[in-house]
Amino acid sequence: MRLNQRQVEIFNAIMVHKSVTAAAAFIRTSQPTVSRELRELEKRIGFDLFNRFGKRLTPTSQAQLLHSVVARSFVGLEEISRVATAIKGNNAAHLRIACLPAYAEAFLPDVTYRFKRLRPQVHLTIHSLGEVDLRHDLTTQLFDIGLTEGHYDSDDTKVEKMDLGELVCILPQGHPLAEKAVIEPKDFNGVDFVYFSQEDPYRRQLDEMFEAAGVTRRYSLETTTATGVCSMVAAGVGVSIVNPLTAAHYARRGLTLRKLSVRIPYHILLWRPSNRLRSAYSAQLVRLLHEVTEEMKQLVKSLLKTE
Repeated sequence: MRLNQRQVEIFNAIMVHKSVTAAAAFIRTSQPTVSRELRELEKRIGFDLFNRFGKRLTPTSQAQLLHSVVARSFVGLEEISRVATAIKGNNAAHLRIACLPAYAEAFLPDVTYRFKRLRPQVHLTIHSLGEVDLRHDLTTQLFDIGLTEGHYDSDDTKVEKMDLGELVCILPQGHPLAEKAVIEPKDFNGVDFVYFSQEDPYRRQLDEMFEAAGVTRRYSLETTTATGVCSMVAAGVGVSIVNPLTAAHYARRGLTLRKLSVRIPYHILLWRPSNRLRSAYSAQLVRLLHEVTEEMKQLVKSLLKTE
């Protein structure tokens, strides 16, 4: 099955602009044309993309799933347009960074602030994506720099492991476990715990650690990102164990950090395409990444109770 590009464009316009009328105006065509092409697309793929209530369209769950892929292709086209405009204006200095959402919030703002002070003319694009989407975009080399937890096999990229220390315990302010300098797995027995999703590699390590210790945590809730876990803990929903970068960031918002007795190393993988000429700008940003991560490591050490 080969889809018609025009029909895909119309589908994207409807999803983005929420109506046939607005979609038709955006792509400069008529409403009957949009409706006809949409019906043809649904016929070709074999399922409905929208529930129809009079003139109103509501996306189906299948439409939402399909659009998650379609939208990324249109982001790529917009990126090409921006680069072409920059080249035309002799301002083609551009770095594209792909990372997990936690990194976009926890420490990349400090890195980009320092970089922009040194290189204000360089255009930066930061895409925060889940691990699955990162895997695709890094292996297809859409970005100059990638920051991930997981490792993916690729002959066209060079990967550097950055040591960030160890996972740390995070607690709401005033939690009884904050009285301890070092928290052991047994201390979590029967305690409300905020979990990562099942797909998270560190979730699996933590589950194995608690299972080996015979500890049963009390399930509070599950979320997919480190920033989400920290937000829930800061709100008092439960306690958890997360990476030191995100923990240090949320310590500024009142989160309490404590050392975990079981050492679980945490690292970031820094990706760069191997077959692309690396610019001085890219090398400079990488140096700042190392600089800021070292500062964050020292901050975590200072936040951990020693007695």
